[in-house]
Amino acid sequence: MTYPFTAVVGQDEARLALLLCAVNPRIGGVILSGEKGTAKSTVVRGLVELLPGHIMRTLALGTTEDRLVGGLDLEATLVVGRPVLQPGLLSEVDGGVLYIDEVNLL
Repeated sequence: MTYPFTAVVGQDEARLALLLCAVNPRIGGVILSGEKGTAKSTVVRGLVELLPGHIMRTLALGTTEDRLVGGLDLEATLVVGRPVLQPGLLSEVDGGVLYIDEVNLL
């Protein structure tokens, strides 16, 4: 269940930062910090519901660099005899949200 973006109370600056980033993706991203239970992930999930396509992926802590940015699809390359690129998470969420919980652990 996702709560409406505007229903989150007490996160005015976080909501504003996320809205600004949604309007102007050249900002590059938003890092939200705060104590556990302060609705950081809830406000992000609420924003995703407002975006076209509702695209959101979560970056797992053990994600490899090639999974994040993409790389050579070795199996397909061997089959077709020419380099075949495999897109990464950043490509998959283009126009959406890449959510990183506990970013300090990366």
